[in-house]
Amino acid sequence: MPVILAVRDLVFRSKILAAAERLGTPVKIAPRGTPLEQAARDHGPGTLIVDLGEPGVVDQVPAARAAGATRVVGFLGHLQEDLMEASRQAGVDEVLTRGQFVQRLDDLLRG
Repeated sequence: MPVILAVRDLVFRSKILAAAERLGTPVKIAPRGTPLEQAARDHGPGTLIVDLGEPGVVDQVPAARAAGATRVVGFLGHLQEDLMEASRQAGVDEVLTRGQFVQRLDDLLRG
């Protein structure tokens, strides 16, 4: 299943794309401003990777799950503890700090 990437940070996006290419993991990029629900619907079942620090993203997770995202992985700054809990409650399967995300990137892309 593909990975659907909803990450606006170009540095992070390039790290993810480079790792995916190395691993042979197909990645679909959600265009900037596309709601997560639409991205999940447009690209079919798969893992949705999101930057939880982007305004409004956490609120969009339940609709993305309902639209077909089979797994949601999100990352955020390590000091955003309130956002970590809100993300879990919204249905994010794995909530990671940016550092944890980078360390586990290959495993996350393998599914």
